[in-house]
Amino acid sequence: MSDIKKNFIYKVLLTFSNYILGFVTLPYITRVLGPEKFGEVNFVMNTVDYFILFASMGVMTIGTREIAMNKESRPDISRVASDILALNLAFTGVVLLIYNLSVLIVPSFGRFNDLFWIGNAKILFWALLVEWFFTGIENFRYITIRSLIIKTLYVGLVFIFVKTTKDYKLYFILTVLSFVVNAVVNFGYYWKQIGIQFKKVNLKKYLKPNLKLGTYTIMTSMYITFNVIFLGMVSDMNEVGYYSASLKLYFVILSIFSAFTGVMLPRMAAIVNSGDKSQFFDYLNKSYHLVFLFAFPILFVSLFLAPEIIGILAGNGYKPAVAPMRILMCALPFVWLSQVISVQGLAAIKKDSILLWGAIIGALCSLIINVCLTPSYGAVGSSIVLVASECCVTLFSVLRVRSLRLFPLPSVKMILSYLLCSLPIIIVGACAYWIDNIILRFIIIGLTGSVVAAFTLLGFRRRMLSN
Repeated sequence: MSDIKKNFIYKVLLTFSNYILGFVTLPYITRVLGPEKFGEVNFVMNTVDYFILFASMGVMTIGTREIAMNKESRPDISRVASDILALNLAFTGVVLLIYNLSVLIVPSFGRFNDLFWIGNAKILFWALLVEWFFTGIENFRYITIRSLIIKTLYVGLVFIFVKTTKDYKLYFILTVLSFVVNAVVNFGYYWKQIGIQFKKVNLKKYLKPNLKLGTYTIMTSMYITFNVIFLGMVSDMNEVGYYSASLKLYFVILSIFSAFTGVMLPRMAAIVNSGDKSQFFDYLNKSYHLVFLFAFPILFVSLFLAPEIIGILAGNGYKPAVAPMRILMCALPFVWLSQVISVQGLAAIKKDSILLWGAIIGALCSLIINVCLTPSYGAVGSSIVLVASECCVTLFSVLRVRSLRLFPLPSVKMILSYLLCSLPIIIVGACAYWIDNIILRFIIIGLTGSVVAAFTLLGFRRRMLSN
C-alpha cells in the first residue's frame, strides 16, 4: 500500500475521531440537553474556536508546509518548528488577554461567563497541540491512534456522566478536557522528537505569511464559525441549536474529503519543492475526479433523506433543522473543489495572496447576507450565508487560477459526466419520496446512492489504471 493511501486511511480515522462528538454522541446529547442548552454550549464553543483562529492564524498551513520541506534535516526541522511554535505562543498570549476582556465587556458573553472562563483552557492548549508538526512529517499513524484512544474515552465519559439538561456545563468541561489531554500528549511526544530551541528564535521570517494566511482563515470563518456567534446574537438559542445540529452533520460529511486534502498538502508541497510539475498536475487531476465522484451522490442522497437523518441523529425536537441541512449540503461540491484548488494547489505553490483575496470576498458576502437574512430567517438564513459565501470563494479561485494559468482545472465535461452518473439517485429519490414507510425509503435511496458511487468509483479506477 502506498504512503498516500496509508496516510489517507489514518487521516480519515483521525478526522472522524475529531468529529466523533457529532457522529456518535449527537443523537444522545441533542436529546439530553434539548435545543436551548445544546445551542448555548455550541454558541460558547464556537466563540472560543473563533478566538483560537486569531491565536493560530496561518500556523497550521505554514507549519505543515515548512516542516514538509525541511523534514530530511533534523537541525533544520528543529529550528523551523521552534520558530513556528514561538510565533504561535506569542499570538496566543495576546488573544487570551483580549478574550478575557471580551467576556467581561460583551453582554452576550457575560450571560454564559462560567462556560467562557473554562474556554480559556482550550485556547491556551491549542498552541501546544502542534498538529502541524506531525502532519508535516506525515506521521499520521501516531496522531490517529492517540486521538482515537482519547476520543473513545471522551465518548464513554459523556454517556456515563451527562444525564440531564443540568449537565450541560459538565458536557462542556469534558469536551474541553478531551482537547487539553490531546494537546498534552502531543506536545510531550513533540518534545521527545526534536525538543525546543528558543535561544535564536526568528519570528520575523514567518510573521508576514502567518498574518496573510491567518487573515484568510479568519475571513473564511466569517461564514462558518462566526455564523453561529452572529445567529446567537440576533436570534434565540433554539435557532442556534437547530443550525448547530445541521452544521455538525454537514461537517461530519465534509471531513471525509478534508482528510484527503490534509494528507495531500505536505505531499504536494514536497513535489513542488522537487520541481516535478507533471506529477503535481496529475495529482490535482485525480483529486478533481474524486471530488465530483463522491460529492454528487452524497449531495442528492442527503437532500432526499434529510428528514430521516435529522430524525435519527438529532430527534423529533429538531425538525426545523431539516431545511438548514438541505441548504448546507448544497455547498458540498463547491467546498470540496475549493479545498483541492486552495489547499493542494494554491497553498502548495505559496500563492497565499489569492487565498487571502478569496477569503475577503467570501467574508464580505457573508457579512452582507448575514445582516439581511439571519435576523429574519434564523438558522435557514445562516445556512444560505454559508452556501453563498462558499460559492463566491470557489468562483474567485477558479477565475484567478484560470487567468494566471497556474495549473489545470476540472473541465465542464468532467463535471457533467459525474452529474449524469448521479441521475439514478434523483429518479429513485423522487419516486421513493412518495413511499410512506420511512425505513424502506431510507434503504432504497441510501442503497441507490451507494451503488452509484461504487460503480462510478470502479470506472474511475479503471480509467486511472489504463492511463
